[in-house]
Amino acid sequence: MSHACLAPIAWERLVDYWAGDLDRAAIDDVEEHLFGCETCSLESARVARIAQALRTAIPPVVTLEQTAELRSRGLVVEENRFEPNERREVVFGRGVDILIHRLGGMDLSSAERVRVDVRIESTGQLVFEEHFAPFDRERGEVLIACQRHFAALPPDVAFEVSVFEPDGRTSAASFMVPHVFVP
Repeated sequence: MSHACLAPIAWERLVDYWAGDLDRAAIDDVEEHLFGCETCSLESARVARIAQALRTAIPPVVTLEQTAELRSRGLVVEENRFEPNERREVVFGRGVDILIHRLGGMDLSSAERVRVDVRIESTGQLVFEEHFAPFDRERGEVLIACQRHFAALPPDVAFEVSVFEPDGRTSAASFMVPHVFVP
């Protein structure tokens, strides 16, 4: 029979615990309480599941290092490259976990920041925007991680990449990437 905790650990403290943001003394205090408190242990397990989901989530715009890490986790990653104003259909085939769209052909050598907007090509509807997208300055690329659950979106996707220079100049490139998802 479980009893309500008389001094529950604050949710924020559990988040800090699972994020590794507590010092050794605070960790010891939390763990001692969790060892003897079923109510807080259940809540801690819930926070741990959320933390794990966030750790394994794949952002829509990734770096080369993140792409390598996805492969090291055993995910099947296929890549394709696009140039500005190119329109080419891609197939998300069976057995593929992630498609990496290498949006290239841009001068990012002096970029201060890059913004990526993902839109439905036929309607212009904004699906996602990343105002501070990671980018590869030397290769002139932005890497988009297309995931299988994106099959729920309309298939005609367009990526708009805006490049912001330190002197205030901006440039933009569009990439049209219709998707076919094979179940």
